[in-house]
Amino acid sequence: MSPTNAAAPATEKKLKPMRIGETILRTNNFDTMKSWYSLVLGRMDPSVLITIDPTVVGSRTDIARVCFFRVHLDYPFAMVIGMFEVPEVVPSNGVRHPGMDHIMLRDSTLGELITRYEMLKAEGYVPTHSYNHGPGTSFYYKDPDGNTVELAAVNFPTEAEYLAYFKTEAYQKNFDGIRIDPDEFVAKFRSGVSQAELVRIPA
Repeated sequence: MSPTNAAAPATEKKLKPMRIGETILRTNNFDTMKSWYSLVLGRMDPSVLITIDPTVVGSRTDIARVCFFRVHLDYPFAMVIGMFEVPEVVPSNGVRHPGMDHIMLRDSTLGELITRYEMLKAEGYVPTHSYNHGPGTSFYYKDPDGNTVELAAVNFPTEAEYLAYFKTEAYQKNFDGIRIDPDEFVAKFRSGVSQAELVRIPA
């Protein structure tokens, strides 16, 4: 077993504070919203604005287009504002309404994210779904009001590897990545499977 992956008692582990990593807006007014945020953020560098081919959006069949603005990067942390174009959203109190899709909180390492998962599970809180997105791994929870909160960590040890993944064909064809079983994923991590192997998305 890799010593860095060894389990620590959840009640004894003191984790570093998480940082807000991502806020995703759901909209049916994509082009106007994208232009407005481009103007407000004043960041026209193409490396900051990430767009996904509107005809290829991975497993999210409800999404027509995706746009991410990387507002700040302090690796392994990043501050991102994103938009999901969902054509059928309407201004209402229903599920498909314009507004916040989810908020992401990021740990500095995959190990810390896994320890946080174990601590939350010990208190009876488990993810609604979990993904290896490629650039990072995420566990999604519902807060008491039903808002989606994504707890995440990067998959790569260096900033260069992390940024390079966004330019790969694999990411452009499937920005969602693959769904994972959190218990199985955590068990592999704790058994000593290397992080590189654990987070590799099959071609």
